[in-house]
Amino acid sequence: MKRAAALALLSTLALSGCASYRLIHDGQINAKPAERVKAKLVAARGLTFRQPVPVEAVTVAEARTMLERELHAQYNSQELATLSRIYAMLGLVPAGTDLEHAYLDLYSAQIAGFYDPIERRMVLVEDVVTPDITTRILEGVMRRDFAGELVLAHELTHALQDQYYGLDFGRNNLGEDDAQLARHAVYEGDATLAGFAAVLGNLKPGTAVSLAHKLESVSATMARAYPDIPAAVRETVVFQYVAGVNFITWAYQRAGWEGVNALLAHPPSSTEQVLHPDKYFTHAEYPLSVHVAGLSPYVQEGWQVAENATVGEFMIRVLGEQFLPEARARSVAAGWDGDRLVALTHGDDIALAWMTAWDNEKEAAEFFEGYAAILAAKHPGGAPAPAAASAPDSDAVVIASTGAAPYRLERRGAMVLSVEGPLDADLSRATERVWKHTTSQRTTPWVPIDLARTGSE
Repeated sequence: MKRAAALALLSTLALSGCASYRLIHDGQINAKPAERVKAKLVAARGLTFRQPVPVEAVTVAEARTMLERELHAQYNSQELATLSRIYAMLGLVPAGTDLEHAYLDLYSAQIAGFYDPIERRMVLVEDVVTPDITTRILEGVMRRDFAGELVLAHELTHALQDQYYGLDFGRNNLGEDDAQLARHAVYEGDATLAGFAAVLGNLKPGTAVSLAHKLESVSATMARAYPDIPAAVRETVVFQYVAGVNFITWAYQRAGWEGVNALLAHPPSSTEQVLHPDKYFTHAEYPLSVHVAGLSPYVQEGWQVAENATVGEFMIRVLGEQFLPEARARSVAAGWDGDRLVALTHGDDIALAWMTAWDNEKEAAEFFEGYAAILAAKHPGGAPAPAAASAPDSDAVVIASTGAAPYRLERRGAMVLSVEGPLDADLSRATERVWKHTTSQRTTPWVPIDLARTGSE
């Protein structure tokens, strides 16, 4: 009884008063604790602010309006509707998904603050972060707003990234290129570690590793909390934080914040490198740049290019998990070497031309078999194409289907081409054009970072 009474008294003392340590008080930013967070971040991260970053408080409704405005600055509603149909045809989201609403609903529910790289300001959202009773008691006793500090330090790190390295940054993850998603993982991984470093006052390498491991449960937590949000939308967000922290930790363990700065200056070029850090740090693997061509005759007939992007290993994994067991989906996506997806529209019709490159023929064959299973699941009841439609290349392996949802899947060596939709009355003509005109090129945009040397400088 005495212990319960003491706890009740402690709780009353902690939660009473004007809470002058709170970062948002009476709808306004509390300047003194906010400045203390900035100072702690500068001390922890080792970078000073080159320009002031205003911090504002907004309501949840105001934050959603700001997100919607930012989203529509990149895509209008019609483009988002088309993108929804493309994602559905590819199999990333269920048919009928409204990506615009899914995106806004997820971020509106999750967002506690954000850095606006256009207006270069920091926004905190009122009444979003609600700590449990134990944390609130601890905060009251120590006169600190731990949750608010973590959010502010995290988002202010984005301001530092912007001021020192420039940000290719937007909260919109829909339809973005694989390399852009990889860069976003670096931004979020850095900001997450820096946020904890500012709150804790120091971040030991072992603590960073422990944090990376603990974040692995976030995917399952998000799935339980937002079952109505398509997995492709949820997992793209989770990837940036979970895989991003793991990737950043590789550099932080070996070279501290100078190693992280090196990543910001020389970011990974694919989600493959983020998922497999050794492919960046140990034996760098640069993706094959694929340029899909041979579609101009269809454009001349009225088809319009609605999307042209690299899908990447991560999104191929997410796609596979919609139809295959998780272990097989990951295996099918592994060995990725590059790809390019071109989506075309003609009225209500959509067609996809997707060329993928793999590390070797074995990896290509595994993807071919896996994607054949996905196509069969997406289009049950499709009729096999006639034998005469086989590719002229004697080394090609072909699976094709006719009917209302025609498709043709071909493997030639270490490359696989899929064409789906009514692009041509005979899809073999379309695939042959794409094979003939598509090009690829290996690029090495930067020299691998020597983390040992970086850490010693």
